[in-house]
Amino acid sequence: MILGYIVIALFMLAMSFYLHIRFNRLNKVVDSIVNVDIPSIEIGKRLVDGLLEQVRNEKKYLITSDKAFLDLFEKRKTEFFDNLQLLEEPAESNKEKKVCIRHIKELYDKYLAITTKEFIFIGYDESITPDSLYEMKKQKVLDRLTRTMQKLVQNQQSTLIQKIGLFQKTMHKSTKISLAIISFAIICGAIFSYLFTNSICAPIKTLKEATERIANGDLDHRVTVTSRDEIGSLGIAFNQMCDKLKEVDQMKLEFISNISHNLKTPLTSIQEANALMLDKIAGQLSESQTKLLTITKENTLRLIMMINDLLDISRFEAGLMRYNFQYLNIQDIIQKSIDAIRFLAESKNIHIQQCISETSVPKVLLDRDKISQVLDNILSNAVKFTPPGGSITVKAHEVDTASISHIFENKNQVHKVHSFIQVSISDTGIGIPAEYHNKIFDKFQQIVNKGKGGIRGTGLGLFIAKHIVSDHGGNIWVENNVGNGSIFHFILPSRYDYALSS
Repeated sequence: MILGYIVIALFMLAMSFYLHIRFNRLNKVVDSIVNVDIPSIEIGKRLVDGLLEQVRNEKKYLITSDKAFLDLFEKRKTEFFDNLQLLEEPAESNKEKKVCIRHIKELYDKYLAITTKEFIFIGYDESITPDSLYEMKKQKVLDRLTRTMQKLVQNQQSTLIQKIGLFQKTMHKSTKISLAIISFAIICGAIFSYLFTNSICAPIKTLKEATERIANGDLDHRVTVTSRDEIGSLGIAFNQMCDKLKEVDQMKLEFISNISHNLKTPLTSIQEANALMLDKIAGQLSESQTKLLTITKENTLRLIMMINDLLDISRFEAGLMRYNFQYLNIQDIIQKSIDAIRFLAESKNIHIQQCISETSVPKVLLDRDKISQVLDNILSNAVKFTPPGGSITVKAHEVDTASISHIFENKNQVHKVHSFIQVSISDTGIGIPAEYHNKIFDKFQQIVNKGKGGIRGTGLGLFIAKHIVSDHGGNIWVENNVGNGSIFHFILPSRYDYALSS
């Protein structure tokens, strides 16, 4: 027995020594993520924000000659170099990152050279004649600089993902080896192996499951730290990593929301001013002036719609989207959406028809504005991707749950729902490859069909449509044969196996 306990003790000693090494490696990976990679990503984002603010101050100074804006410009320039220097320090072992930083320096120096020339002219009280080529050159440098900084951030994010993958892989390997040692300990002594499992394997399993949940996007999950040993330190570092990841994700959402709000106010003013000019409040307009103002109006409206989409995304992800559900005839909503898009369709010689029986479609509990938004997004895409001479068909009919239950991953969604209203919008456009049928409903996905002229989607409309339909208890999907058009379907609950208060 004594010999057995000595053998067990030796194995325990060997196991402890091995796990200590593995956990130290894991701690190094986590420390690298927390202290190097995540701060580098934050600094990269500050570079982009600082550049945007610097460009705004430059333009304000060129317009107003107010030296306060020049001082702000110089302040942001200093911050830019400081942040770039902070990025250079941990970049020695990353060749691609060093190349990006060097490229950023070169492009930023070019931008400073261009702006310095403008500032010199203002210093001598000389007027600067508008030069489209000069502005194009400056904008080209800024575009290249922005893309390079975004590439740098993407490189840092890729490194972060690789380290998380390494963390998970090492965790898996440690778990397997630990379980093998524990199995041998069980043969030698049940009590000892039970204690060993609870003190070592249980925390490892918890960290493994937590890692998988974090990898699947659950950034709110945390592990409970109950010890002060290496496992406890690993748990603390893991939780710190999760906090940083969530902070970065929240910064992204706040950035999108703030930028959208800040852009919407001046665009609304531009839209109103443009409308007043088109109404000839400021005087008569020539034909060319009217044409240019019309173009401005259309593009301003397009920008406002894109900003509204970004704000909707922020509301969806924050869980703040509000609905006004009412029992309504979906035929009326479909008709209004068709009427709204008909002029654009007719301008492209595209025929729109609807095949809906007024008696076969019951009233549905829905939000009129949100469902209109879904129909508008799908119809506008259909018009955009359908060539002249094509056609678009809108159908709506009631289907029983049994015939469409296979499209729901969560079967609880169809529990006690007797039937659905299915709306189908088909076109004779370019179609969508089968491998993109699920991707097009993801955020910021843009599909390029090179064989049909490389037309791009916005990447926002279908993502928003999917959320709206899901919040109504329905589903949305697409099917098609490439080259013969697409058919978008979405369904909304209609009849229930229990009474709903109206």
